[in-house]
Amino acid sequence: MLLSPDTLSYRMSFLLLSLLCANASAQTVDSLSLPARDSLVISQADSSLPDLTQAADTLQVSLWPALIRSAIIPGWGQIEQEYPGKAVIFYGLGLSCLYNIAYNYSWYQRTSDYTNKLKMRHFALAYLQLYVINLVDIIETHNQGLDKPWPQDLYSDIPMKSPWGAVARSAMLPGWGQIYNESYIKSVVAFGACFYFASRIYSYEKKYLETGDLQFRDQRVTNSWYFGFAYFLVMVDAYIDAYLYRFDDAINFSYQFIPLDNSFRLGVQLAF
Repeated sequence: MLLSPDTLSYRMSFLLLSLLCANASAQTVDSLSLPARDSLVISQADSSLPDLTQAADTLQVSLWPALIRSAIIPGWGQIEQEYPGKAVIFYGLGLSCLYNIAYNYSWYQRTSDYTNKLKMRHFALAYLQLYVINLVDIIETHNQGLDKPWPQDLYSDIPMKSPWGAVARSAMLPGWGQIYNESYIKSVVAFGACFYFASRIYSYEKKYLETGDLQFRDQRVTNSWYFGFAYFLVMVDAYIDAYLYRFDDAINFSYQFIPLDNSFRLGVQLAF
């Protein structure tokens, strides 16, 4: 088979260009060649790079801690998954259902009124539905990979504790947010203050129902305002403490000596 001059010239040019590229590649490899041991170390390090880069984005969170918490108290698992808004909703609705169940059961025991028994059943069914939805929400959030742990980086712009998570905890139980922020003395004070005013509200309400004295009703209203104010302050304190958690530790003073022409310089660095 005969080749035309143009085809032959093209193939020779292509072969020459390939040889030049191969020669250049060989020279580059030779100039950057390392001992066999170092090459082995580099290849091993390169093989481990994918595992290192996947640390933050593909971190898997276990389903069971959040699921068990929500099985105990609806809304608790949502806090662990960093959804404080949903946690308060599930917890508030569940607490409302339980209160109405107890209230109607108490009146049914006193009066034997079938209406109270029917209401009690309705609220029990509503609580059961809410309980199931709460567990399904935990599982669905985990399956979608939306449950991420709160970052714990001291020198990050993000606080080490979840501020709204602390608020949700204090809304569910006064003092719980302070425990989350590791302010244990504050947690005792917060719970004690709210419990004190709540007990006085209950006491004055009971006396008002027994006697009908308006003075007890006024005292009940006054202590209700005190309870609301203390409850609000507890949540605000939890938010602030979470936002400023270990803020003092994030301030780093460092000094260094830099030799320069038989002298030294002293530098101070302030890092937030």
